[in-house]
Amino acid sequence: MTLNRQTIRLQFDREMTKARERVTTTPNGEIGWLVNFIQLDLDALTPSEWMVLAYEVASFTEADGPDRHAMPIASACGWSVQAIPGETLEYTLPSRKEATQLQHTIRGHLEHLWKYAVAPVTFSDLTLVVTMPGALHARHGSLLVATKPKTKECEYRVAVLLAHHAGRIRACQECQRIFLAARRDQLFCDPRCQMRVASRKWRKGSKKTSRKEPR
Repeated sequence: MTLNRQTIRLQFDREMTKARERVTTTPNGEIGWLVNFIQLDLDALTPSEWMVLAYEVASFTEADGPDRHAMPIASACGWSVQAIPGETLEYTLPSRKEATQLQHTIRGHLEHLWKYAVAPVTFSDLTLVVTMPGALHARHGSLLVATKPKTKECEYRVAVLLAHHAGRIRACQECQRIFLAARRDQLFCDPRCQMRVASRKWRKGSKKTSRKEPR
């Protein structure tokens, strides 16, 4: 029996709610989820694992950002996968190709940030939407940002999020895994990486000392 559109909408909304809960309850919240996401091997995911992640990417993109001064999003387009045939704005999910594109783009922004201390995020199609009072605020109008394609909407939210946590997001100097630093002087993602580096330095120093000893 074919599900009617209303039933599909309700199921979609429930999955989005559950996905949002998963994103926000990840250790370190949204930024923790983002760091995990950009390091996932999407090709290794099973269809069911990918579907779970697709809802998480969609819910992350739709949610309000952490910065109350950031402009809210006015969705201008949807993802390429339609949960409901004919729906191109709402009830859509990202494809693996779109998610992979996001991974590469976000990692590129991070590498630029680490190298130059700034990361320019360019939008080829960006529209500012001015509203009358009553849309979001009772007493004054609002300013929203609308972007195309949908990956750019996600990029906008990522840029706002990075502004809050840029100093904490680092690449481990041993294994290159991206992690969130708990301290300003933290250079390694894990004590094991720190121990490996320390062991190599000790062995190197020990060899130099042994060569200097008289025979």
